[in-house]
Amino acid sequence: MRLVPRFAVGSAVGGAFLVGLFGLLLVSETLTGSELILLTAVIGVSVPIGVLLGFLAARRIWLKCIPAGFYRRKPIYWWLFPLIVLVSWFGYRPINSVPLPIVSGATLAELGVLAAFPLGMALFERRAGCHLSLVADPSFWSRWVEYRIEPRHSRTAR
Repeated sequence: MRLVPRFAVGSAVGGAFLVGLFGLLLVSETLTGSELILLTAVIGVSVPIGVLLGFLAARRIWLKCIPAGFYRRKPIYWWLFPLIVLVSWFGYRPINSVPLPIVSGATLAELGVLAAFPLGMALFERRAGCHLSLVADPSFWSRWVEYRIEPRHSRTAR
């Protein structure tokens, strides 16, 4: 399975959740005008950072795949971290240990980075002229993950 379309689905869901959460904070009127401007600035900064991180991650995978055309490693379950952070931030919110503007700013920044990550990977694929593919062990808790480089088909002269 190609890597970028797989991440693009998560990016679309993250983007929709990002817009929905921002709209919910806007409609709920719990934040003042300056706090909403700050949240907009947080999203404006986090999206380019997500694109840059996606580009650098794709470049790193590509560099490791170059000698043999593939790269195999043990899986890292990093996708659990954002879920744990989101649940813990909103789970402890009723205790009022952290003010709402900080919680919403951190959540929107995290979602902005995660939603823009596949865009950076797609930019790298376009620049490098290849497709990054992901092959995983079919079990639920995979024992290995393999990345492959597939050259993009060259266009014929017309």
